[in-house]
Amino acid sequence: MSHIKSFLLGVGVSFGVYYLTKRRADGSSILDDILDNPEEFVHRAKNQAIADVVDTVKEKIS
Repeated sequence: MSHIKSFLLGVGVSFGVYYLTKRRADGSSILDDILDNPEEFVHRAKNQAIADVVDTVKEKIS
């Protein structure tokens, strides 16, 4: 069973790397965008995490 889990984890990681490094029509990738402006990426990730927490709390309250 652990071999299957390791295989699935490897497939997931390789797909993620492929998705992040896949070139768009303009020749850039998502990884290029992240590396060019990491502060903006971190800021957007923090805002999304806060929004998710707020939504979860609202669901549990109502």
